[in-house]
Amino acid sequence: MTLQELCAARGLTLAALAERAGVPVSVVAKIDAGTIRAQPATLDRLAAPLDLTRETLRAELSAARRLRPRPDGSRPEWR
Repeated sequence: MTLQELCAARGLTLAALAERAGVPVSVVAKIDAGTIRAQPATLDRLAAPLDLTRETLRAELSAARRLRPRPDGSRPEWR
């Protein structure tokens, strides 16, 4: 799941998550889009308001990255 999906499941927006976690919303948006990877400390800060562990959040974000379309528009297959 993406951060946006995790937030939506909890009635949060990305901006609300950013505020609760004390992380700039621009960083949260980039993590959600998959353009940057969160550092361990940032994962800890984001995981807390989502009531997740760092490891669970990392796994969710990694799975979402694997499912994102490739530059040619195709989607990678699960292996």
